[in-house]
Amino acid sequence: MKKHSLILINHYKSFCYLGLLLTLPSLLITTTISVNSASAADDIVTENQPSELITDKVVTAAKLEPKVESISEQQQPQLIAQTADSNPDDINKIRQELLVEPLIKLKIVAPKQTYPPGLSFAAPSAFGANMGDAFVGASAATAGNRGNSINDIDGSTSVGFGLGNSQKLVGLELSFNNGSIKKFGSNGTFDLKAHRIVYAKGTNQVGVAAGWKAFAQYQTKDSNEEIRPSSVYGVVTSYSLLKPNDAVNKMPVSFSLGVGGGDFRQGNASTGVFAGAGVQVHPQVGVGFGWSGVGLNLGASFVPVPTLPLTITLQGADLTDNSVGGTTFALSIGYGFNFLPK
Repeated sequence: MKKHSLILINHYKSFCYLGLLLTLPSLLITTTISVNSASAADDIVTENQPSELITDKVVTAAKLEPKVESISEQQQPQLIAQTADSNPDDINKIRQELLVEPLIKLKIVAPKQTYPPGLSFAAPSAFGANMGDAFVGASAATAGNRGNSINDIDGSTSVGFGLGNSQKLVGLELSFNNGSIKKFGSNGTFDLKAHRIVYAKGTNQVGVAAGWKAFAQYQTKDSNEEIRPSSVYGVVTSYSLLKPNDAVNKMPVSFSLGVGGGDFRQGNASTGVFAGAGVQVHPQVGVGFGWSGVGLNLGASFVPVPTLPLTITLQGADLTDNSVGGTTFALSIGYGFNFLPK
């Protein structure tokens, strides 16, 4: 998933997320060579000759003798003759020729993105998937009051994706839930959530969402599952950093509060209130609790590999045993990613 904000996307986990340019200067070596004039050597030779040997022929020969360049002149690069009228392009070319490659080359490697655990256990979060975000998940749960043996344990799967942008306008999350692994495909529901970030400043963000659980569903003749109630809800979620300057664990904390019908209400009530809270106690571990509208939930979330967006969640649902199904315990695994090119 993209790291476009402080919040991780969580229907499967409720967040989105939070580089150092080093340069090694090239070593430039410039060389200056002093030149001794050849005419000075000629003057010394002339002074050491006896005066009586100097004749017109000797003088003439001296004048006709070719000038011999000194060793320094022969070896000197043609760099000294530069004047204020020299071509700047030639000077830059010379500089480039004198550049020396550094002995040690540093390769800058950007740090890998890390993923925090989920913090929603009892209620849906107001943060959700945006354009390019997608997720898959699977869970297994005990049968609660409906059974008391290992044969009664069943599981479910979920897939979903996002559209839009919750920071600029609105994000839209669509998901499908397969209700049974034992009788795979025998029943399923579709969920929809529209979400938007309404406040983002410093280390705090607030999101709002309106959702519709099981807005469509189906069942085959082989299904033993009951028809799921259609549940419309609204929720607000805050996300803050308790220790923003901590290099190891900034300790994100999340609070959610909402109202809804269907699964969020008890008995014959038309609506119910749900709420939840979660905190990251370790960079890879989050814990939380909440009221689902029916009963008390407790849960813990774990990211085995920080650089891999894979989350394992353990949860006890309806620990107060208020629902028809009663207390259940579930283990779920979720994987989120973004399929847009980086």
